[in-house]
Amino acid sequence: MIQILIYLRYLAVAGQCLAIAFVVQRLGLALPMAPLLGVSLGLLAFNLASHAWLRRRGEGGARALALQLVVDTLALTALLYWSGGPANPFVSLYLVPVALAAIALEIGPMIGLTVLTAALYTWLLGHHQPLPHVHGEDGFGLHVTGMWVNFLLSAAIMAVVLGRFMAIVRDQRRRLAAARERAMRDESLLALGSLAAGTAHELNTPLTTMGLLLDDWSQHPQAPSAEDLASMRDQLAHCREHVRALAALARRGALGEATIEGADAFVRDGLERWLLLRPGVEVATALDAGGRRLRVDPGLPQALLNLLNNAADANEAAGAPARIEVSTQCDGDWLRIAIADRGHGPERAADAVAIDSHGPGLGLGLLISNASIERSRGRVRRIARLGGGCVTEVELPLLAPAEERA
Repeated sequence: MIQILIYLRYLAVAGQCLAIAFVVQRLGLALPMAPLLGVSLGLLAFNLASHAWLRRRGEGGARALALQLVVDTLALTALLYWSGGPANPFVSLYLVPVALAAIALEIGPMIGLTVLTAALYTWLLGHHQPLPHVHGEDGFGLHVTGMWVNFLLSAAIMAVVLGRFMAIVRDQRRRLAAARERAMRDESLLALGSLAAGTAHELNTPLTTMGLLLDDWSQHPQAPSAEDLASMRDQLAHCREHVRALAALARRGALGEATIEGADAFVRDGLERWLLLRPGVEVATALDAGGRRLRVDPGLPQALLNLLNNAADANEAAGAPARIEVSTQCDGDWLRIAIADRGHGPERAADAVAIDSHGPGLGLGLLISNASIERSRGRVRRIARLGGGCVTEVELPLLAPAEERA
């Protein structure tokens, strides 16, 4: 904006000098040329200094723009003082800096410049050098011609400034739209990456089990028992299920197709799925969401499984009994899921790698869970449990009653 003002000011100074020369030489009006030209030359000097400053430091901020408009207003006041004051047909040029301030400045500087302009206009009512009197109808004709020229100047200035301003706005909108599209694409890729990492985290348990079976078979020459073979088939089935689920999510979009489920049913289904992977863990449940429902994004079930895995791993790392407690309750429009363990406490739970390094995990559980829950507009916190251990609380937004009825 300052650059546009500087270029317009060059044109304004040239136009002022030409107008003064035309009025004095061709129209024969005895205007005080020395002070008028002095004001124009002073404005030119300020413009040259502003141009040099612009080249060195760039556009500057709102204060620099406000200073430019104040100088223009004061220069216009000086010119009007020596050329008739309010009787000058160019007095309505006061509206130009006010309009520019309304476009480009905050409310405070804009009001300040408006008050300054009104005060200067009021001051000119009683303090100005009157225009020389022109006899006959030529005086009114000159005034009308001056108003016409003033309109053309004001329209040209506003068209240039507003046109440039709207071009900047359109460019910013295009940039915002492109940035929004990139953010959505990146978020989709991040969500898919989180799901892939979560699938790898889940596959780690059956693969570890199969590795143990293979090690055991390699140490014993006899054929594996039917029970071991059945366990191997179950683990392979779990692997296929996780890979199919990941492929399905990738096909329909990791961020799409959220489902509406009952809050307790969502937690119960997650527990049943998780117990197939960790059958030796004892779980105590107290599900009391009262039939409320929530929107389940594709990454949320995986996040719940990861948090359950971390709670069980924390128990194993601390040598505590393999039992975790899961409860749900509603707090207004939020579902609170609490997962309690007897591990090392929230300090260690905050470090996923530190906990997983004691068990079979990959150090990804908490990282994946936090990302998925935050994408679902939820939040996670960990607090110390009375008697030792950690309580991981997950808060997820519930559907409003109107949405549930829809």
